[in-house]
Amino acid sequence: MHTALKTKEQREEALRYHLEHEHKQTPFADYFKEVIYGGVDGIVTTFAVVAGFSGAALSNETTTQLSFLVVLLFGLANLFADGVSMGLGNFLSIRSEKDLYGSARGKELNEIRVNPEMEYQETVTIMMQKGFSEEEATKLADIYRTNEEYWADFMMNHELEIPDVRDENEYFAGLATFGSFLVFGAIPLLPFMLMQDGSAVTAFEYSILGTFIALVSLGLMKWKVVGSGLWKSLFEVVVVGGVAAFVAFFVGTLFEI
Repeated sequence: MHTALKTKEQREEALRYHLEHEHKQTPFADYFKEVIYGGVDGIVTTFAVVAGFSGAALSNETTTQLSFLVVLLFGLANLFADGVSMGLGNFLSIRSEKDLYGSARGKELNEIRVNPEMEYQETVTIMMQKGFSEEEATKLADIYRTNEEYWADFMMNHELEIPDVRDENEYFAGLATFGSFLVFGAIPLLPFMLMQDGSAVTAFEYSILGTFIALVSLGLMKWKVVGSGLWKSLFEVVVVGGVAAFVAFFVGTLFEI
């Protein structure tokens, strides 16, 4: 039997604890979408550069050193340019969504203040569509109309069906995307950074292995954060990323330098 909570602070603390421990809502989990998105894209696009420029070295050993240099130059350029582009793109996307949400919510608030009866009837209708009886829907609408801020949130969610993005931090989201792209995208390049006097074939093989390990790492992170099945998480990330990497490799082998 639950002990009665006496204060608002106790209730809020209990809710915070429940969300963090039962639903695994942590600051890292809030930006996990960006970590997966940036990580997979970084791995695949960087591996595409490695695959594309490995063709010449694999076919002609005299170009080995040139290929190492080209892979590093284009790989690093791709890593930072695409990483910045994706980070800024995510930043602008969330900022635009916030502007759209703010504009639509402002109009909804104005309708509530200017024509509350129309909004009241719309709320009753929506409630009835959700399965409430007319009597229940009327009682709920009577409660909502006492709090116009929550009423506007309800109409935004259930009438306009626009998700609330006000709590999203576009700065952190952009940094999470950029950071993940940079960290995971660097993995396919590591053999070419560390083995510049070695075999291009060996470096490329290590790059393939590194790409696979990076995808597995993302799958394990997804399993820990989301809480879904281990094999399902690994399968989704590794297969999706692996298919994209294979396509990049296949296209890259069509060209030689």
